Amino acid sequence: MIKFIVSSQLLAKNLHHVNGILTTNKSVPIVENILFVIENSSLTLIGTDLETTITTKVELSESDGDGSIVIPGKLIVETISSLPDVPVIFTVNDDYSIEVSAGEAFYKLMGFDAEQFPQVKEVEDEQTFKMPVDVLVNGISRTAFATGNAEIRPVMAGIFCQLSPEGITFVATDAHRLVKYHNNTVKIDKEAALIIPKKPLLQLKNILQNTDETMEVSFSESRIRFTLNTITVTTKLIEGKYPNYEAVIPKNNTNVLQVERQNLLQKIRNITLYANQSTYQVRLKIEDTKLTLTAEDIDYSTKATVNLPCVFEGEESEFEIGFSSKFLQEILSNLMTKDVVFKFSHPTGAGLVFEMKDQPDEEDVLMLIMPLMLNN
Repeated sequence: MIKFIVSSQLLAKNLHHVNGILTTNKSVPIVENILFVIENSSLTLIGTDLETTITTKVELSESDGDGSIVIPGKLIVETISSLPDVPVIFTVNDDYSIEVSAGEAFYKLMGFDAEQFPQVKEVEDEQTFKMPVDVLVNGISRTAFATGNAEIRPVMAGIFCQLSPEGITFVATDAHRLVKYHNNTVKIDKEAALIIPKKPLLQLKNILQNTDETMEVSFSESRIRFTLNTITVTTKLIEGKYPNYEAVIPKNNTNVLQVERQNLLQKIRNITLYANQSTYQVRLKIEDTKLTLTAEDIDYSTKATVNLPCVFEGEESEFEIGFSSKFLQEILSNLMTKDVVFKFSHPTGAGLVFEMKDQPDEEDVLMLIMPLMLNN
């Protein structure tokens, strides 16, 4: 028999970290549960979906006996999350039955033998470096929305991470848009290129929010591990070669548009209601100091036009190009500055979008969006 006492709020917080990776798996149903390991007055929680494993450690108020038990994930997470801030007493019996008492509440449930739980695969022959948490969170936040479909091209379903003495670069693309985020504060001696699955990165971002600490990152050819204090996220890397994204970024962009980001975003959201609901095409007609947005659905005889101020420099007095309003909204929502800069080479070429900064800093972001053919 094992008995331990733990704070409900502390346990709920750590269960939430682990629960984010759990998934329904009819072939291996044990992974729908959480492994509790009690040892030396601490509780280790482990959750896995077989590709990614999240581990976190909780200090116990009291404990009597060491051991392990697998507890139904959804049931225990919802039970503990609903409790007020009270001590929770767990009693684990030899027949895998579990008794939980918290204040005036008492619960009984059945667990499973810990031997059935998959073993955590370690990162072997690893390289390790330190990284500020905010750099990783920014890299994930800026790029994750642009990842592609795993069924079409698995490598494009992840975020491409390049490490070098010049800094760290995160890239994501689905062939319709591309995002490149670079930060020059994280540097390692050897160059490396990793394709990291999006799901564990998004879960990691949720765990790391509002943290300004430095984390440890270790990787091998097949796996990567992120460690911050008592939390560890280990995941399998995506195999394959990432597309040569630099080749699709146009170089000669002689048409330059500067516009207020939030104003443009609000106007695009407004006229999207009138766009064709399959293409969501919006036309940008750019003149010296005026940007005209037009959305139209010929099938339903709907059309919307709106003007807003801008600054434009180009080879000709006006320039027209079409984009998906949905993709434009996502790009503008993931930029941070007051103004943004668009750069175009020609109406059938990709558009580049940058943040407008007074002076360079340690990070920069490039977003690319492919155009839609305009019907004149």
